[in-house]
Parts: sequence; structure tokens; C-alpha cells
Amino acid sequence: MNHIDEETLALLAIGDDAPSGAAAEHLAACPTCRAELAELRHVVTVAKSSQSVELEQPSARVWDRIATDLGFDDRSAAPSAPAVVPGPAPASAPASAPAPAPDGHVARRRPRVRRRTALLLTAAAAVVGLVLGLGGGWYLFVGGPGRSDTVVSRTALDPLPGWSGARGSAELERDADGRLSLVVDLDHRAADGAAPLREVWMMRSDLSGLVSVGFLDGDTGRFVVPAGVDPTRYPVVDVSAESNDGDPAHSGDSVVRGTLHTRA
Repeated sequence: MNHIDEETLALLAIGDDAPSGAAAEHLAACPTCRAELAELRHVVTVAKSSQSVELEQPSARVWDRIATDLGFDDRSAAPSAPAVVPGPAPASAPASAPAPAPDGHVARRRPRVRRRTALLLTAAAAVVGLVLGLGGGWYLFVGGPGRSDTVVSRTALDPLPGWSGARGSAELERDADGRLSLVVDLDHRAADGAAPLREVWMMRSDLSGLVSVGFLDGDTGRFVVPAGVDPTRYPVVDVSAESNDGDPAHSGDSVVRGTLHTRA
């Protein structure tokens, strides 16, 4: 059976757009690819929502184990700096390259262990690249010491039907460099302390033009407002309960919602 290639799965995991075309059709019919996409989205969520991150350079032993999983023959070239994930360096090229899949998105299944490891490396590298590319490093997501952000607007988050007892708040903050972050606090858990997968969205006043900013990891989250998203045009903050099914679209099951108002 053909499956979605790892590059496409990684892009779907870090993006906000719903799958389309052949990828969407394949995901609808393939539980294996849906599960892998869900796992990649979890990697992205952890990277974006972690409240305490200390990056360390992996040892040569770690790179050797990665090379073993991926089937590389040359395991001696562990990187000297932690900023770059090593690319494939097979000892010999195949006699002839396989023909590309007709739709450009689906490729023949690779060995399971190699595919899973490569997917997770791709997603992790993409998230780190996204964070660093935004210019603020991990501090852009989790904040740093001596923050002096200004609260631009705030709102209470009120429960939607089916979620009585849920409550929360959202604040839009601007840092000294002009970057905007959305800080969300949510209070709603079942009696056993469990909570569904909860995704934070910004919307237009008519509830159209949904923009996902990330997933809550715990009861509080700080999310960078994507470049090009004007909070005055997307003032509604919505937190939805999502199934861990790899579908990036809004579930339609909103827990709380509120509209940002300029701070008096």
C-alpha cells in the first residue's frame, strides 16, 4: 500500500491548513498515516507549549543510535554543533531511483522503524527552525526572565453548550520588540483530572477565518500570534476540544470563547 511521504506529513503537522487532494483522501482511508500525523502533531505541540526548555547538544552515542535506526553506514560524523540535524548519508546510492508517485504526495512504505524515526526528526527540526527563524528562540514561546510585556487587550472566556463550569481568560500581550503573544488560562477538567486535547484559535467576529495558534499543555499556554494575523480582525479567542485523530480542522466542539477588548 502506498502511504503519504514523510516530508508531506511533517508539513501537515506544523501547518494550520487542512489536508487537501490526494493527501486528504489517503488520510481518510489510512489509519496508519492518521496515527503518524497525530504523533507528529504531538511533537509540534510539545515543542511549542513546553514551559521549561533547556537545549543540550546530543552526545555522539545518540547520533550513532539515530544512524542505526535510519540505516546509515557512516556513523562517525556526529555534528559538532547542535543546530543542525544530520541529513541522510548512505554509503552507496541505489542503481536507479524509483519513479515518483503520480500525485506527488504518496510514496511506497519505507521500513517502519526508519520511517518513524525520520518523521520525528523532520518534525523536530522543522519546529526548531520555525522557532529560531522567528528571531526570539525558545523565549519567544515560553518567555524569559524580566519580561515586561504590555497587555494590549483581554477577555473572559465563557463556556459553550455542553461545557458548563468551564471558564477562562485570554490576554493579548506585546513585548518590547513589538511581538504579540496570546496568553490563555483555562479552568476545566473532569472529576478524575483528565482533560481533552484543547486547541486555541483566533477568529473573525463572524467566527470565520479560523487561525490555530497551538495546543494547551496544561491549563495555561502562551502562543505567538502568527505574522500577518491582525488581532483587530481576529478578536475572537476560541478553545476547542479536539480528537487525537490528526485532523487539523476545528472539531466544532468549542469549550470556551470570548472576544478581546482593548484594555482600558
